[in-house]
Amino acid sequence: MSGREAWDREYRRRGIPSSFLDEPSGALVWALHNWPRLTGEPRPASALDVGCGGGRNACFLAASGVAAVGVDYSEVALGRAQDRARGRVPVIQADLSEGLPVRGARFQLVCDLFVYKHLVGAATRAGYRKEIARVLRPDGRLLLSLAEAGDGYYAACPDLEGASAPRTVTDPVAGIASVLFSFEELLHEMSDLFALEMSWHKEKPGLMHGGEYVRRTMATIWRPATDSGTGIH
Repeated sequence: MSGREAWDREYRRRGIPSSFLDEPSGALVWALHNWPRLTGEPRPASALDVGCGGGRNACFLAASGVAAVGVDYSEVALGRAQDRARGRVPVIQADLSEGLPVRGARFQLVCDLFVYKHLVGAATRAGYRKEIARVLRPDGRLLLSLAEAGDGYYAACPDLEGASAPRTVTDPVAGIASVLFSFEELLHEMSDLFALEMSWHKEKPGLMHGGEYVRRTMATIWRPATDSGTGIH
């Protein structure tokens, strides 16, 4: 089964939170709340929601006065996003291994909410980081949210055969791989192009494939590494 087929099936099954939730991600709400503190502006002017899924976050951004664009791999997810957006948010199909379908440094905010963790292979992630840096404005920020290494669901998943550090597992229900970063591993990997500004580590019960688990996640905000300033953690 191809990656696109696996995600199409998952969006039909609605087992992973991004495929069944309607409210915006708590990480995105947190980032927008802290935006004035980080930038001195009330909100970002523009945003790219990578892995927009059914469009809940892109539509929330648009409703908040942000010019948002959504990108996803799954045809099922994009159909749902188009129905939800009703023309308010452009949504584009794209394979991240082939780059982001955007020209120039256009966005003040790039949102990656549980997408980076599904990119298996250091070279694939390095290429994706370069693409984010390419489409991000010099004054922009990257919001990156993912499961911690000790997440109550993913930590119990079987290791992906042949994978190296960071630990990489396969969701036995969805058949989709996930890279489980420690905070230190993520800091090291992102440091080639980005500097950390803020982080939020969250632990709370959550549903995965119909079961309840203690979900441990981290949300992080990054600026381009060439920017100046003092990180806030």
